[in-house]
Amino acid sequence: MFRNWLTFFLSTLFLCFPLFSFPLSIEESKNYRDIGKYFEYVIVPEKESSLDRILREDTLWRPNPKATISFPRTKDPLWIKITLIHYGNLPHTFFLHFSSPVIDVFELHAQVKGKWITQVSGEQVLQSNKPIYSHIPAFPITLSPDETRTIYVKIHSANPIFNFVSIYNSRRFIAYSKKQDIFFAAYFGAGFMMFLFSIFLAHTLRYKKFFYYFFYLATVLLINSFSTGFMQYIEIGNNHTWKNYLFPITIYLTSVFGLLFTIEFLETEKNFPKVTRLTKGFILLFIFLIFSIFFLELKNFIQLGVTLVIIPILLALSISIMAFFKSKRKLEVILFLFAFGSILIGGALNTLTVQGWIRPVHLSSYSLPLGSAIEVFFLSMALVLKVSDYRKATEEKQELDLQLKIAQKLQNGLLPQKRSHANGHALGFRYSPASDIGGDFVQIIVKENEIGLFLCDVSGHGIPAAMIASMTKVSLQIWDDSLDKPGYAAERIRLSLLSSLAGHFLSAFFVYINQKEKIIKIANAGHHPMIYLDRNGNIEHITSPGRAMNEYVESRLIEKTLPLPNSGTLILYTDGVIEARNATHGELFGEDRFHSLLQTLAKQNPQSICDEVITEVEKFQKSKRSDDDITILAISLEKEI
Repeated sequence: MFRNWLTFFLSTLFLCFPLFSFPLSIEESKNYRDIGKYFEYVIVPEKESSLDRILREDTLWRPNPKATISFPRTKDPLWIKITLIHYGNLPHTFFLHFSSPVIDVFELHAQVKGKWITQVSGEQVLQSNKPIYSHIPAFPITLSPDETRTIYVKIHSANPIFNFVSIYNSRRFIAYSKKQDIFFAAYFGAGFMMFLFSIFLAHTLRYKKFFYYFFYLATVLLINSFSTGFMQYIEIGNNHTWKNYLFPITIYLTSVFGLLFTIEFLETEKNFPKVTRLTKGFILLFIFLIFSIFFLELKNFIQLGVTLVIIPILLALSISIMAFFKSKRKLEVILFLFAFGSILIGGALNTLTVQGWIRPVHLSSYSLPLGSAIEVFFLSMALVLKVSDYRKATEEKQELDLQLKIAQKLQNGLLPQKRSHANGHALGFRYSPASDIGGDFVQIIVKENEIGLFLCDVSGHGIPAAMIASMTKVSLQIWDDSLDKPGYAAERIRLSLLSSLAGHFLSAFFVYINQKEKIIKIANAGHHPMIYLDRNGNIEHITSPGRAMNEYVESRLIEKTLPLPNSGTLILYTDGVIEARNATHGELFGEDRFHSLLQTLAKQNPQSICDEVITEVEKFQKSKRSDDDITILAISLEKEI
């Protein structure tokens, strides 16, 4: 029974007078000591938050519940106190160090020789007014042997309060401070170089992913300038309130540019369209949350950003894992995965440290800047690979552009010389390629009392089709020597091209006009019939048997001779005219629409007919570029005097 009562009495005694209410002994022989759990605290309203009020006997001090000073949601100032006693033979200066540099104001109050002294530090305090010119909040405390001193610290912050509190002897603190300054100077120096590198990439290559990387890197460096305390070196006037708003806004912007960079770098638009829509939704959410600063209290706004920042990190990791299993360029994706994995680990270690679960020494002290530094390194390596790919692609594009220029010159050589008449007959011609170069080819041969018209269409378009069309032009010399034999010339040309067609088909139409004998000879190699349009708008199709030229099937061309009409217009065209497709409905221009248009143009000259057809086709398809090359050639049968 007595033992139970004794236990109850001791428990009550410890609750009323906690162990850490007694003086905490410190010695200069000990380099470093974590003392967060030895503090007591009280939160009082802003109006009553004065030293006189805190020193009243009725102030209810409570034991600090954690190993850290952690009060993320308090609106009013936080007061903490601790009593220190120095056991040593000589006076010594100790340094009280707070781990978080993003507190607005630290006020340390201590009584020295009967007088109260006040020291201040924090973001809202000018460097000239701080006890130590450093980016870390620390206060020197000089104690004589066996001297006891109670220290009161007021923490007033619009940011969440997370602090690991330590006390150092002077030698260890100076070494620690120098080490931090050197480390972070090197960190920000390297970060600034990467910043310049990202500007160079963005300006030189002008790809969106590099612009996003530039802004993402800028925001990451800005966040680390807050987390490491280097932001305290930046002073604009005597008011530092802007820092309280810049810090959370930077967190949201980092999320936005991080996600934009992710979907652009990993090309999620074409690989993962649903994930891309989800990611863009989060981007819009973070943009909207930036404006919530006008509605939320600053502390809630910051806490929300610190909590939600995990979303873009996990989303980027998820997308990179998906891309790893789908992308062929594994190394870039692996580097991206390592990058965001590093910042996730660094952020997690930082959170565990400020919560007091991990001591703020060595790796954990620098976990956030180290994680972001490793992230930037891996992302830079991935971008270097991208730059290498882009350089190869650029070189290939330059080589292709050169080939295209050569092919365009070749193409221009295939087109008929600009002429409006042939032996007194008005001519008309229009050509609209589907790409920069095409496979349609027109030739006009004029001799005394004789005219030869040739139009061909090579299957496909681009350089291969243009090359075959060029070889066809060379072969047309056969027809030039025997213009009155189009059927014979067509067969000879087919035989000369057999080894060069390489799977392509070539349809062609040969027209021979003899003005003296008043005859037309035609040979058709699988092409659309020639149209005869009289001046009353009547249409007649003129054709002859024959198959398209290719290396597998004989053409079996049959030449046909017809009387030459006294008036009207002969029209040759390629299938690009009637197969032009409407961009909205997918409907084809078609033969009926083409014939109806020609009937309205029956009295027009050949060039006007060609121009009007091309104009109407472009209007119909709502574009000047078609799926196939468009060529139309017309000749008037009336001879102009």
